[in-house]
Amino acid sequence: MENGRQTGWQRYGLYRLYRACLLVSIYASIVFFRTRLLWAQTPTRELLVGTWIGVHTEQDIDFFCPLPNYIRLEADSTYYLGMIDGSAQEQVSSWAVQGRVVRFDTVHFASQLVTIQNDLLRIGKNYPMVLRRFTDIPVDSLRAYQQLNGHVWQSDSLIMAFYANGKVSLENRTTKQRTAHFWRLARFGKSVFVIIRGNQYTPFRGYKPLWQLSSVRPNQLEAIGWNGYALTNERFQLVRHLAPGDSCRPSGFQACGNCFRPTWFERSLTHGQKRYDVLKFVTKQYQPVQRPGETGLIQIQFVVNCEGEKGPITLTSFGEDYCPKTFAPQITSQLTAICRNYVSTDASLREPEHPDGWPSDLWVSLTFRMKDGHITELLP
Repeated sequence: MENGRQTGWQRYGLYRLYRACLLVSIYASIVFFRTRLLWAQTPTRELLVGTWIGVHTEQDIDFFCPLPNYIRLEADSTYYLGMIDGSAQEQVSSWAVQGRVVRFDTVHFASQLVTIQNDLLRIGKNYPMVLRRFTDIPVDSLRAYQQLNGHVWQSDSLIMAFYANGKVSLENRTTKQRTAHFWRLARFGKSVFVIIRGNQYTPFRGYKPLWQLSSVRPNQLEAIGWNGYALTNERFQLVRHLAPGDSCRPSGFQACGNCFRPTWFERSLTHGQKRYDVLKFVTKQYQPVQRPGETGLIQIQFVVNCEGEKGPITLTSFGEDYCPKTFAPQITSQLTAICRNYVSTDASLREPEHPDGWPSDLWVSLTFRMKDGHITELLP
């Protein structure tokens, strides 16, 4: 009986503890929700007035595309939209805050679709544009050019090498991945921005994050920009002078676009007539390996940039139960070679969607159904 009463009191105590924890959790959720609402309130007209520099658009939680433009909102309701490097004509229109709705030109943004936090302006919801409040920092552009040109600069996260021929290499110090682009300086107000765009082939294929120089010294630079992890005032130290024999080259495969993620640029080869053409071609090249039990699915994925340069090819295979399975090398090596040497070299895959467009980077994923070493189907 005593044990029974003790168990009952224990249960009652646990119940009260659970109830208290639940109430605390509910209260914390309410506080967080109210804080979130306060943070997400539509900003006032006074807060919006000023110049905003593009940081990026958020395509996903870990995928950002550089935003090289500016928005200037004047107190007289004039709205200016342009490119930091002046590569496009400035657009002039009007803007307004009407209750909880913000209007830029003819586009109306409902409540909480335009927010400000820590001098960062977010516009939109699904793929929001992020801009930062601009502070004009006077910098001597000639001195800045002389400091950058022909030198290698390094911060905690990035190594930048500025070549005299207008090229620049960017190396992520964590991943050791190095890419090649083109660079120049652009004056905006009294400030100087480092404009990095293009790829190893041309300067006309998208931008990398903007860097606004905030301090220029003989052996040290400071610049405001996105370093791949955060918006920061990055400090760069002079590493060395570039030697005459140094060349600007990527460390490995580099896509042509500066906003490329494989799954976002898939070129479908498994629908319509193209599906049957690919299956017919592959089965013609493939020499069947008659072997009972070599049954299941083989998926091959690869990337090709706009110039036809091939990136890594990955192969994943599954058995009939959809569990991981290893197929005979005579099968997988054939399919990998066919995709690398034939399918990926099809120039028609990289054709632009519009007649005046650029050739595209692309990602291809092919899944073959196998039966005892024979290809039976190309899955859609």
